[in-house]
Amino acid sequence: MCGIICLFSNSESETEQHLSEILQIFENTIKRRGPNSYNVKYAATNKYCMLFAASVLWLQGKTPTEQPLEDKESVFIYNGDIFSGIPEQVRDKLGDTIPLLGLIKASENVCFALSRVAGPYAFIYLDKSRKKLYFGRDLYGRRSLLIGKNGNRFVICSAAKRRKGFEFMEVPSIGTFCWNLITGDLMVIPWQYRNKNFETKLEDLKGFLKQDLSVEGVLPPEESAIQTEIDSNNTTVLHIVEGLDTDLAFHKLLNIDKWLNNINKLEILLQKSIKARVSGIPNSCSNCLNKNVHCKHAKIGILYSGGVDCSVLAILLDKCIDSESPIDLMNVAFDESNQYNAPDRLTGLQGLNELRQICPERKWNFLTINVPQEELNLMRKECIADLIYPLTSILDDSLGCALWFAARGKQDDFTSTCRVNKINSLLTKNIEVLLVGMGADELFGGYTRHRAAFARESWQGLNNVLNEDWQNLSHRNLGRDDRVVSDHGRQLRTPYLDEEVVNFVRNLKLWEKTYPSKTVPQGFGDKLLLRCLAYKLGLKQVSRFKKRALQFGSRIANKNEKAHEMSTRLL
Repeated sequence: MCGIICLFSNSESETEQHLSEILQIFENTIKRRGPNSYNVKYAATNKYCMLFAASVLWLQGKTPTEQPLEDKESVFIYNGDIFSGIPEQVRDKLGDTIPLLGLIKASENVCFALSRVAGPYAFIYLDKSRKKLYFGRDLYGRRSLLIGKNGNRFVICSAAKRRKGFEFMEVPSIGTFCWNLITGDLMVIPWQYRNKNFETKLEDLKGFLKQDLSVEGVLPPEESAIQTEIDSNNTTVLHIVEGLDTDLAFHKLLNIDKWLNNINKLEILLQKSIKARVSGIPNSCSNCLNKNVHCKHAKIGILYSGGVDCSVLAILLDKCIDSESPIDLMNVAFDESNQYNAPDRLTGLQGLNELRQICPERKWNFLTINVPQEELNLMRKECIADLIYPLTSILDDSLGCALWFAARGKQDDFTSTCRVNKINSLLTKNIEVLLVGMGADELFGGYTRHRAAFARESWQGLNNVLNEDWQNLSHRNLGRDDRVVSDHGRQLRTPYLDEEVVNFVRNLKLWEKTYPSKTVPQGFGDKLLLRCLAYKLGLKQVSRFKKRALQFGSRIANKNEKAHEMSTRLL
């Protein structure tokens, strides 16, 4: 994981000194994302004066790869993870940045090289010989990338600052962008299938930059919608669980070969996804890294509410790492009265009990992250609002703040044997990777609006809303979430958004993964396939917990505020 930034200007009076002064505005934000190295490079091509800088969090390879990578042909800065497409033995030795740059050069085609690898990314690549600047984010928008403008000065970066003369917007995840540094023309090279928001996002960027933006080649077709034909066999399978006790309903489905095959396939793919995201990280935690020892501190955390999404991740993570490594379960709560009896705290403790029963050999550190109102107000003003920027809604405020404090992890360890004077235990100072359940609701149909759509228009209505949510995924939360978590020098990883997991679940029929009907209990039919997997893994209680959004489960949200309205606290 890295913090990356590129500053450039086509002004004849621009100098390296001017760009260095601008860099100072954003430098600390970029440095916080990558504590292991930080470097700056300058380049000049045609009429553009350019500055590249990057900080690095070391998670792959035998030694950290310092960025920017520069030679006579190119400058490359990259914030991403490669989980397939480059041999594992190569990544174990060199990390992912150097092999990816080699692939780009060998193919002489940036987009082709990126299509060969799987994993989240944001990147900036200067082709010196062709005088072209490429930049972009992955298809799902899992890594943040912003673009800013102030007159004839431009900034492309992982995270920014408010009120510093530059206006910013998120780079849309609609393809790879190419800036011709000779003509000044900007072009997008779209994905194989275009997002239904493609034209809207294209126009947004045109308006923001106040310049034309062309599309290379023929506009690709829209991503196909989910098929919604339903036959009598499908209907019969779903109706057999209506009116049953949830235990009996789970048993019924687990005894149907087609359902069991899908459950097993999902388990295999999710475990593979998790293993890819936790393998290869250094043997020592961040605190012991310089001591050159194989420590026994937690190196991996999970944002943990006790819900089905995160509990499934916890059980499968237990199978992927050595038995002596603790796992930090990070449970955040807000309360003006300082009681912190938030709903997610209660379900988190219930989930912890089940994890202990299923995996008794594992040390689970349940971290009760209690955030007083005064600290919330202070940290939002000092730094979190900048990280959420350029987003400004009340929902962005609630979710961004909750995730920032959860990722920081500074509070009591509920499972600590030392409770004298309620000593604070800063266990999560050690972790480098934070697993989260993001994407599960969009894939499996977990939101209340999915249940409402099914009630109104049956499968067709559910299909429309699910497809809309999926198409909007890259534009809503993921960039913001990457910015707030990475501010602690930690890597956000999203196992449900692994390419293989997504392809499998998205290609299932709707009724093979969810049944948000009023004829079955809420907390059973929604995300049905994932709940079946949870039940199979032994999570008998967790598998029937109702969906609860983080902002309500942690009690950070004010129910009298409307989520889509602008938050004055972020201005």
